[in-house]
Amino acid sequence: MKLFRSQRNLYISGFSLFFWLVLRRLVTLITQLAKELSNKGVLKSQAEDANETAKKFMKENEKLRQLLKSCNKEEEHLLEAQNKKLVKDQEKLKTELKKTSDALSRAQNDLVTMKIQSENLSKEYDRLLKEHSELQGRLGKGSKKGQ
Repeated sequence: MKLFRSQRNLYISGFSLFFWLVLRRLVTLITQLAKELSNKGVLKSQAEDANETAKKFMKENEKLRQLLKSCNKEEEHLLEAQNKKLVKDQEKLKTELKKTSDALSRAQNDLVTMKIQSENLSKEYDRLLKEHSELQGRLGKGSKKGQ
């Protein structure tokens, strides 16, 4: 009888430890998911801002081209220099936009991965909970037969 109780206590403590580890991992994953969701919103707004800025610079660039046609040759040289500068700025903004878009897509991929992991973890937890219930049921039947 003493051996049975000690074995039962061993199983209970082992399951409790495993359950604690599963819950800790679940909390960690949920925390990471929340962080990724907030990062996603920030990256999305940054990408939109960069896109709007790029469009604004493109419109300004087009206006400057039209002004360049109507101005004198001296002014053309100045406007050409400004235009080149704006083109460089535009290229820089395009690269920034691409970087932020890539970061956004990576964040979205990470989010999808985290959701899948969370679902799999929940399924595994449910399976273990059922298994635990079955084992406790068997244990309860076994103890009734033993008494």
